[in-house]
Amino acid sequence: MRKALSSAIFLIVMFIILLSVLIPALLIFNSTPIYSSQGQIAGTGYQQLQKNEENQVFRGNPNIYYNSSLIPYIEFLYNSIPYPFNITQIYYFNGSTWVPALKNSIIVDGNQNIYLPRVAFNQPILIVSSQANFYFLNPNTSATTITISGPASKVPVYVNAFAINGSKVIPVGIQMVLGANQSFLTPQVYYLNPGTYSISDKNGSTIFLQGYGLTATFQNWTLIGYGNLDSPSKLSTTFTATGPLVLTAIYKVQLQRFTVVINTSNLPLGNIINQNNNQVTLTSLNKTIPVLIDNRQYYINSTGLKLQLTYGYHIIQFPLYYNITFNYTSSAYTSAYNVMPIKNGISMQSNQNGKVTIQDGQINCYQFASLSTNTSSISIINSYTVFVNGNGKITGNYQLNQTYYLVIVENYFYFPSDIWASHNSTPVNISIAGQLLKVKVLGTNQVITLGNIKNYVPEKIYFKSGTKLEITLDYLQELSGNFTIFNVTSHSSTNYTGLLSSLQNVIIYNVTYPNGYPYSPQSQSGDYGIIYINSSLIIINYEEWKYGGNNG
Repeated sequence: MRKALSSAIFLIVMFIILLSVLIPALLIFNSTPIYSSQGQIAGTGYQQLQKNEENQVFRGNPNIYYNSSLIPYIEFLYNSIPYPFNITQIYYFNGSTWVPALKNSIIVDGNQNIYLPRVAFNQPILIVSSQANFYFLNPNTSATTITISGPASKVPVYVNAFAINGSKVIPVGIQMVLGANQSFLTPQVYYLNPGTYSISDKNGSTIFLQGYGLTATFQNWTLIGYGNLDSPSKLSTTFTATGPLVLTAIYKVQLQRFTVVINTSNLPLGNIINQNNNQVTLTSLNKTIPVLIDNRQYYINSTGLKLQLTYGYHIIQFPLYYNITFNYTSSAYTSAYNVMPIKNGISMQSNQNGKVTIQDGQINCYQFASLSTNTSSISIINSYTVFVNGNGKITGNYQLNQTYYLVIVENYFYFPSDIWASHNSTPVNISIAGQLLKVKVLGTNQVITLGNIKNYVPEKIYFKSGTKLEITLDYLQELSGNFTIFNVTSHSSTNYTGLLSSLQNVIIYNVTYPNGYPYSPQSQSGDYGIIYINSSLIIINYEEWKYGGNNG
């Protein structure tokens, strides 16, 4: 009995010992180690502080403005309850590297200005906060322009590039390759694990600043922040990042200048041209052509334009098409001049020996073909880009693309020889308004009517050389008004309220037909001949007042 009782007590004691071991073990193995939670909480807290600062700045609390005057300063202005802004360092760019401006860190907790050294005038700056946020500011901009912050455990790396032109710093976009990443255009932010990375300029050591017409070559890299550079003077280098940093590629603008004369070829600017065996003299009315050189407009005349261009690339943009208008002078139009009722835009000077000048009688359209040069010191890259490495000439070559001739159309209304109007309430004689001559432009579906648009104002219209106009109809003219018609033979007068014309003929004058060539169109549709456009042309449509109506 005593032995059985001792066995039971032993089993109870062993069970209690087993529970005291298993329960703590289960608790330990099914719980997260406390140091892991502490690490996550710390990382999350840091990231939240970093993001909170960034949000405060973006909300204007504080509003950070970089006033780049002769005495540059950073203005901090709070719009609500001040959020303390802890500044670790402020850097300004001196043309070759980033220079620290503060001796000690600063806490901004109210409206205030932080003054910078005078040498920071008109230079970009970087503000580094205690939360490892980087704020990049160009002169006279706000801090909301660019900011750097990254996820926990990642290192923010800000890559940018500047071109130095004397005392001026020009931000530039450069194609870069960082490590195994795809190429990117500066400025750019990467979030990297701490370590060593390669970086290089994909475009090579020479870059073109198209907006400035300048060329710059690579000078060196600079780094500020937590890390170091392997070879700052090499285009392709490596850097080690241990914390937030800014990596800057510096390019130096080439300021060596060369004398370059820019001219045109086969473009008659202000020239006089004789053609058709000296039958026709063309006087160019265009004396210059506009040309864009490095985004600045110039005007080039027949002697060319002399410029001092810097070493490197330049953009020279000639118009793809350019029209030149000519006065058209020939003795072939003497007969036309003598019979034209209105000599608007046509003249005969006493010193022209009977030659007639048609103002704006011809337009030539020239097409740009190519750029060329007379020296190996200037390279033609493409139809608008050159590389200058010495003195020389650059020529914009043109070729004739199309010729257009002026056609002057006049109506000529008259009464029979023994009839005239002693009174008329509206013009009836000579070149009165009416587009009466209907023509079809062969080879197209275009049908137009020709004639005076206004009283005593001839119609002027241009047609492409080689155009054929088929005369299909000549309308009768009907006028309404009050007319008193006097008959010389019967010495009697009759009043009418309407007049109707009768068709006579149409006569054209050009170089081929100096004495005129007649057509006899009718008031019914038909084929009444073809007018060929191969020189400036004068058309006179003769119609006679034949009928009167509604006499009172």
